[in-house]
Formats: sequence, C-alpha cells, structure tokens
Amino acid sequence: MRNSRILPLLGPAAALYLAADAAAAAGGLLPLGWVTALLGVALTLTPFMVRELIAAESPGARRVGTLGVALGVALVATLGPTAETMTRDLTFAVALPLAAAVVVDLALDVPDRIPWRRARMLLVLGAIVSGALGMAATLPAIEWFDQIWIAPPRLLAAPIYFAFASLGVAALARLGRRSWRSPPEALASSAWGLLGLLPMVGVAAVAAVLVLRFGLDPRTDALRLSASVAAAAMVYGHAAMVDPTKRLRAGPATREIVAWSIPVALGVGLAFQMASSLPRAGWPLAIVASAWFLGVLLVWRATGPWIRRSLAPHGGRLLAAIDRARRDMGSTSDLDELGAAVLAPMRRAAGDDSLPRLLTLAPSREVRVDAAGTARVYRATMPDALEARLAEAPGEVVVTDLLSGHVVRRPELRELVEVLEAWDALCIVPLGVRGELEGALVVPRGHRRVALSLEEIAKLGTLGEEIGTRVGLLGGRDRALQHVAELAARYDALEERNAAAEEERDRLRADTDELRAGRGRARQDAPPVAYSVEMRALHDRLREVAAQEAALTFIAEPGVSIDRLARSVHEESSRAGGPFVVADASGTRDTSRALLGDAEQPGWLRLAAGGTLLLADVPALDAAAQHALAEALALKQARPVDDSSAYSVDVRLVATSRLPLDPLVEVGAFDPELARWLGTVSLEIPPLRRRREDIPSLVMLALDRASRVLGRPPIGIAQAALDVLLAHDWPGNLRELQHVVDRAVARAEGPQVLRADLPLLAGTAPTSDPLEGTFAALEHRILERALRRAKGNKSEAARLLGLKRTTFLDKLKRQASDAESKSAPEREASPRG
Repeated sequence: MRNSRILPLLGPAAALYLAADAAAAAGGLLPLGWVTALLGVALTLTPFMVRELIAAESPGARRVGTLGVALGVALVATLGPTAETMTRDLTFAVALPLAAAVVVDLALDVPDRIPWRRARMLLVLGAIVSGALGMAATLPAIEWFDQIWIAPPRLLAAPIYFAFASLGVAALARLGRRSWRSPPEALASSAWGLLGLLPMVGVAAVAAVLVLRFGLDPRTDALRLSASVAAAAMVYGHAAMVDPTKRLRAGPATREIVAWSIPVALGVGLAFQMASSLPRAGWPLAIVASAWFLGVLLVWRATGPWIRRSLAPHGGRLLAAIDRARRDMGSTSDLDELGAAVLAPMRRAAGDDSLPRLLTLAPSREVRVDAAGTARVYRATMPDALEARLAEAPGEVVVTDLLSGHVVRRPELRELVEVLEAWDALCIVPLGVRGELEGALVVPRGHRRVALSLEEIAKLGTLGEEIGTRVGLLGGRDRALQHVAELAARYDALEERNAAAEEERDRLRADTDELRAGRGRARQDAPPVAYSVEMRALHDRLREVAAQEAALTFIAEPGVSIDRLARSVHEESSRAGGPFVVADASGTRDTSRALLGDAEQPGWLRLAAGGTLLLADVPALDAAAQHALAEALALKQARPVDDSSAYSVDVRLVATSRLPLDPLVEVGAFDPELARWLGTVSLEIPPLRRRREDIPSLVMLALDRASRVLGRPPIGIAQAALDVLLAHDWPGNLRELQHVVDRAVARAEGPQVLRADLPLLAGTAPTSDPLEGTFAALEHRILERALRRAKGNKSEAARLLGLKRTTFLDKLKRQASDAESKSAPEREASPRG
C-alpha cells in the first residue's frame, strides 16, 4: 500500500529534476520551454487524475496513468542542450519507447481485445531494442576486448522511429475495430483513443516533413510545445476512453473536433505560406489576425454541417430521423398520428422500400406506414420470443447483428433472430415507462450496411422511452374508454337485472299478499251485510273480543263466509298494522311443514308474525301439527321442520271449525291442549237460513260479482226470482248462493235475472209458464232465440218469425236502444250492500 502511494510521486519528481537540470544546463529556459516543462510535469500527474477510475478498476486506467508519466518525463527530457548531461538523453531513450509501447498495448487491449495475439510480444521486444539502441548511442565509447566501441549517432533516433511506428499501429488498431465487429460500447470508447492519437500523428507527420524536407532541428521550442499539446490530447483521449461515462460523447466530440480542425489547419497552412508577407506588429497585424479568425469561423460554418453529417454513422440519417420523430410526436393525439410521426422518418432513413413497425401490447396493435407516410393500424400480437427478450432485459435495445453473433453459443436465440431477419430489422427498441413494457419499435435495416453506434443506440433508447410514455397515455386512454364501455355494459346489465329483480320482487310481494290473504280475498274486501238480529249481535260481540289477544274460534257450517268477520277482528285490534294471513288446513297435505315452515319456505306462523292468522278448518291439521301449534301458543316459539333453530311466534290466532271442539276431543280427533287454547273465546256464525233479512243485499253483491267476472254490464233481478231465493233454505249457505247467482247471470239474456234463469233449487218446483215476464222481455227472448236458430243470419231469423227483414231489424234496434236507456238508471239504483 505504501509503495502504491510512493510510485505516482516518482514521475513528477523525475520531471521536476529533469526540468531543473535542463534549466541549469542552458542557463535558464525560454518561455516556450517553461510551458513545455509545465505541461510535462502536469502529464506526470495523470495517475492522480485517473485515481477514481483506478479505484473502480476500470480496464486500462493504470496504463493510462503510466502513459501520462512516460510522456511527461519524455517531454521534459528533451529540454536543454544534450551535450551537458546524459541523464536527460538516457531518460528520453527509456521513457519514449515505454510511452509508445503503452499506447499500442492500450490500442490492442482496451476497450476490447483484438485478435493480434503476437503483437504484444513484438511490442515489448521493439520497445526494449529501440530503448537500448538509443541508450547505446547516448553513452560514451567503451573499451571491450581491447577495442573501442562507439554506437553510431543515428541510433539516437531509434526511440523516435519506434514511437512513430507505434502511433501508426495504434491508429490502425483503433480504425480496424469496425472490421472486427467490436460492440458499440467498444467502438465509442475507442473513438476517444483515436481522437487522442490524431494530434500526435499530425505533429509527428509535420515534424518528419520539417526535419527530412527542410532539415530543421526537431528539438526546437515550437515543435516541443506542439508535441506537448499533442501529448496532453493523447493522454486526455485515453483517459476518456477508459471512463465509461464519456462513451456517449465520443461521436459528437469527434465530429466537432474534426469540424474545427479542418478550418484551423487550413488557416495555419495559409499563415505559414504567407508568413513572409504578414505585418510584424501594430494595427495591421491585429487586422490580419481578426481576418484570419473570421475566415476560420466562416469556413467552419460552411463546412461544419457537411463534416458532421459525413462523419456521423450512416451519414447521420438515423440520428436525423430520431430527432425528427421526437419533434413531430409531441402533437400526436392517437395511435395513427403517433405511427406517422415516428415511422415515416424511420422509413426515409432506411429507404422507401423498408418497413418500420410500431407494436403495442395493450391493446395488441401493429402500426405501419406506406410510401406516402400514411399510417395504418392492424390487429397483431408481438411474437413471444421478442416479448420474452424485451421482458428479460427491460429498456435494452435489441441489436440484430449482436444477437446473430451469439446464436451458435446460445441456440435459444435462434427463434428471435429468425423473427428479426424476417422483418429485416436493424434493431428493436423497447417502448417502456418505468420498467413497464408498452410495446416495441422495429427499426429496419434498409440500405444500411454499417453497425449501430453507441450514440444511435442511446438516442434510440431515449426515443423508446418517449414513445413508450405516449403509447402508455394513449393505451391508458383506450383502456379507460374500454373500461368505461365495460362499466356501461355492466351498468346496463345491472339495470336490467335490477328491473327484473324489481319485477320479481313485485310478483313475490303480490304472491306473498295473496298467500297471506288466502282464500276469499274478494269476500274480505266486500262491505259487511248485517241486517239480521243475529248478525248484528255477532258484530257487537266481535267488537268486544277484537281488543283481546286470546285465540278466537268460529264455529260455522260449510259455506258460511268467515273471512270478512276475521278481517274485521284484525282491523279493529292492536295488530291492524301487521299482516293478515289466511290459511286453509283442509287444502294442504303436509300441514306441519305449512304451519311451521322449513329451511326454504316460511310457515304460516312466520308469515303472520306481528299480525293475525286465520286458520280455516283447524281440525284438518294432523296430530303433529296440532301438537306443534299448541306448543307454539304456549312457548311463543316454534321450530321449522328439519331445523333445530327456533323462531319467536307473535300472532293472534283465529281458527274455524265446522263442529264444536269438545266433542272432537272426546272422540280423540283433536288435541286437547290445542282445544284448551282455542276454547277461550268461541263464537257460532249463524247460517244463511237464520239471516233471511240479509239475503237481498247478499244477492245484489253476488250479482255485481258475477257481472264483473263474466264481463257484462251490471244486471238486476226480478222480484219473482228474488222470492224464490228468499224461500230457499240454503244448506250450502253463502257459497251456494253465489253459485246459484253465477249460473243465473250466465243464463240471463235481459237486464234482469228472471225466475226462468235460476237453476233448479232443492225444494222448489220448476216454472212451466213460458210467457212469464214483460212483453219487452218476451219479445227480446223471441228475437234472440230466432237468431240462435238461424246461426246469426238475420234474413233467416226474420223468415222463421214470418217478418220482413226490415221489420226484424227495426225490432232489434229498438230492443238495443231500450236496453241501453234502462241500463244507466238501473246501475245507479241497484244496491251494493
């Protein structure tokens, strides 16, 4: 560690010693000599300047430090007269071949190794031989084997010749890297090394011309200063070569330096040619200098674009296309415009017969442009091999030539290479945003035959990021619109489902209402009829028991309407806000399941929770259901069938039975516990034969119901027919009455139900008088019967009656008008209950 810190100090120390020695020998240095000495000492500080690269173990960084020390020492060693001391000459003979050898070694090995395997051995041998020859020519004569040995003076130039040859070899090695297919990174780095070599090659060429053609002394201060500047440029170029951060600037720097070098070289050459005629001082010299500077600037402005374009990879076509695409894509608003902005410049750069492509992943699309620059969008998917490669190395530009060179060692790349060759792709640029792959840009090869430079790859990467951002925005917008469309479709579907659910809810609610209402809903809504003494007394009793919570039992014959009575109890009780459920035990097979419910359907007790349950024909319950009902009334809880979880029972029970419950208990046909709960309040409903005062009103209600059911105008009843109904005992009670009225209304042909329209009732004799009724009614029946016999043919019906057709038609019209005129007041006068 201590030696590594001391060694870099030896170079500056040696340079300072040599500079002091030269100054002492010459009695002081001229200004140009001091500048050369300062540059030499500065070059020996190169190890300190590249210490960060050395610490980072950048390839060639240590050798660049050695190159700077050797060149600095060699430059300082050229100062002063050579006759005063041999130290500077010996140092020059050692340092210059060492610097030349390092330059060639760097050219062969950094940034990548070229296939000149024996060059390094020859290099070492040449450096040793040239240095030895130079040292031999410097040393005084020696006596050896009784002979005096003196080296020829011309051998002093051996290190210089070796340096010239090394510069040529190094320049060829740098230039030959394109032929050896070095990677773009190596080519970019090598460009810095080549830039460092060119000034020294130029100085060497000028020095050779001046020495060989004009016989000038190569140790003049001007040549030393020129060599010092060229050496500094060489060291800087090689330091930039081993610095990875400066690779991207190699191409633009090369073009800019060459663009300035040509006009400056022309100006210097012109100045040398006109040196004898130029003014020596004063305003004329200032004017000439200004004109010279302006001329160089004008030449640079005129030739600079052409030089930059000529030195750019493939004439700068791809770089210009990238700049044009980045400029035009800023105003695009959809995928078509983006494709035209990006692909059209790429097509012109590669040739009009090329086919650039823009691929997107979400959604999967491919954009192409025709010769006119019009973009077309197609549905296409990215090849799996390409997508896998881009996902494997996010953000890395896929270069076809580099992959083709690895196919032999990596057969898995063959499928991808075949895809790229089928597309004639120069490279594939990933389009990504923050590591998310959005698509790919296929750059065609077209007429291009040179490899991609690192500068182009870097610019393509930047372009890919910008296109990826734009594609991501467009894709996000398209995905958002698609998502909105999907949400709208889902919303419409939900609306349809909601509407269907509402319809199903309404249907279920109606079904539930019907289930809760049970049978006789129309009878429940009918107005009460209670003109008889027994019915009035019953209604008074019902109003008394309505406020109680005890179970209520109605004893009634078959056909007696109980629904309306039970509903009046419910409406006058504290449970009027709850449901009123009507259940018929005689019409149900599994009465236990219907009463208690199960896992799928609620039972009657749960449906009537908080309200009243009318349980018709309670003795029809099976024994298990009767026991469960008694237990539910006692515990206020019930358990569904096949379920262990209980639910609370909160109902007012109104039961009906055709017979009293006590006799049924005595014969074992009814559960005694349930009979005890139901026997608290027991009321007998009078049959219809004991409430004849109510029959006329009940008949009118039955007529109204029958007319609505049959879809005909309201109809009245003749007194003779009503007398027949009043005389009947009605063993079937109200149900029988409704049935008789329904049949009579169906048979009636006039505005009233006649006695002849009534069906035959038990205990009554059929009427035998065909002329019963008014004249108008008889005439109407005759006309209708004639029409029926004639099957609706009015002419035939008139012939059967012996009437003219016009007379028959007049009678029909009169009958129709009479019926219409009587129907309105009859509807108003007919009682409804």
